[in-house]
Amino acid sequence: MAKAEILSKIGVGSGLDTNALIEALVEADTVASKENLDKLEETAKAKISAFSVLKSNLNDFKDIVNQIQSQQEYGFIGKSSDATVATLTASGSKAGGTIDSSLTVTTLATAHSLTGPSYNSPTATVGARTLTINFGTWSADPTAGGGQSFTSNGQDQIQVTTSSSSTLVDLRDAINSAVTDSDNDGQKDINASILFDGTNYMLMLKSESGASNEIKISDNNASPTYAYDATDGAQLTQRVAGINSAFTVDGISMTRSSNSVDDLFDGFTLDLKKTSGSAIRISSEVDLTSVKTLVEGYVGTYNEVMQSLTAMGANSEIDSDDDGALIGDSTLREIMRELREMSSTAIGGYEGGPYYLSFLGVSTQRDGSLVFDPKKLETQFKSKPETVRAFFTNNYATSNSNITIKAFDFVNTQPGTYAFATNGSTHTIGGVSATKSGDTYSVSSGNPKGLTIEVTNGSGVTSGSIYYGKSFLNLLKDKLDTYLKYNSILDTRVNNLNDTLRTVSEKRMSLESRIQKLTERYARQYSAMESTVAQFQETGNMLTSMLETNKD
Repeated sequence: MAKAEILSKIGVGSGLDTNALIEALVEADTVASKENLDKLEETAKAKISAFSVLKSNLNDFKDIVNQIQSQQEYGFIGKSSDATVATLTASGSKAGGTIDSSLTVTTLATAHSLTGPSYNSPTATVGARTLTINFGTWSADPTAGGGQSFTSNGQDQIQVTTSSSSTLVDLRDAINSAVTDSDNDGQKDINASILFDGTNYMLMLKSESGASNEIKISDNNASPTYAYDATDGAQLTQRVAGINSAFTVDGISMTRSSNSVDDLFDGFTLDLKKTSGSAIRISSEVDLTSVKTLVEGYVGTYNEVMQSLTAMGANSEIDSDDDGALIGDSTLREIMRELREMSSTAIGGYEGGPYYLSFLGVSTQRDGSLVFDPKKLETQFKSKPETVRAFFTNNYATSNSNITIKAFDFVNTQPGTYAFATNGSTHTIGGVSATKSGDTYSVSSGNPKGLTIEVTNGSGVTSGSIYYGKSFLNLLKDKLDTYLKYNSILDTRVNNLNDTLRTVSEKRMSLESRIQKLTERYARQYSAMESTVAQFQETGNMLTSMLETNKD
């Protein structure tokens, strides 16, 4: 029976407003529960909204950090008197001293380029065959007279097999699928493409640049159409020979396999553009203008984020209505504490380190905000220029050129400086036992877990240092990711608050049921009272009537 229907049936006999009385009694019995549920719901919704804003602020912070990092600067700029011949660019490797050199470019490096037979369609069949591709140096084009020799450069060979129905497109795709970056320089050992000369289609193969990256191909087909070796015959046509770049720096003749030279000057990459008939000037200088702008951007963003988080946890001594939605929240306090601690975090794994944000002229004020002093940056940079790189870029380096870092496990390997040592039978990296396989050493436990290095065969190197540093910005992004990832502590808090809202909803339903039952109970009680009152009234009326009759 509905509440309104129940209440409509009482209050007739006594003349009292029993409806109001019942509603007042029910309200008095349930008002505290309703207010508690209302407050609980309001608080939960406010916190959910606040956590959403918090997560958004942290995500915006990360986006800006990414933008700052994408514009990374190292405090140096390279200059060239003729940028059409060569350019010099700060690359982020170990910062070196001042550069001021003459440069003459004699030859540019080229990639070995071969083309196959012509077809009228890229879907023409090439037949079943197995190609074995090797890389190294030809003494002469094998299409020339006899006496040619090929010396392998030690890179992994590639083997490709086609079927009788395979097309030119299939062959291209098979080569590109099989190819690797065996020397770990970021470029595939060979690239296959289909060239259209306006009439016909042909396969083009191009290796990495340099004289030691030329191509040798054996073809097991009875008609070795795609062979390029002295045994099967040079069926492919050489378009460009692989040669090294040749240049002179301050009178010293040099060669490289590439036109991009990053091992000549520490901290810089020299890009050769064209040959020069006369010497040009390449130089460097310190320029902190961009670095200052980016550091200022970081400091300003950090302060804005922390101000927003502070407001969320604000405790107003004047008016509680001005309190933040997350006042006293432990999660908010923990996030703010960890972000503040980042400003004093040691940045390890860099030569000459550890480094600190303070080396960039950034310091913490008494109210927790950051302040940037450009003059301090200039002073610190002169003594520790590596600081700038430690702010922007991860570090992967060794103390010996005969020790090469082959791999990191970016999840498990901890940033740091690790000493390598071997006595032939016992091997350690960072004091942790390492496994040796050929010339490689790897670690599967401890802080250097996932680290693999290679020692140049025959170098005799038995010790050295390996540097793995995570930049300040990457360390900060790692920290932000702990809050932004799926099922982070923020997600857990919001899920718990949503559970609270569901509980509130369930309790409201229970409360409504209780209100219904209380209304029914009070209605029955007052209905009985009204019936009794009505009986008394009827009896009274009867007695009054009898008295009046006797009087007559």
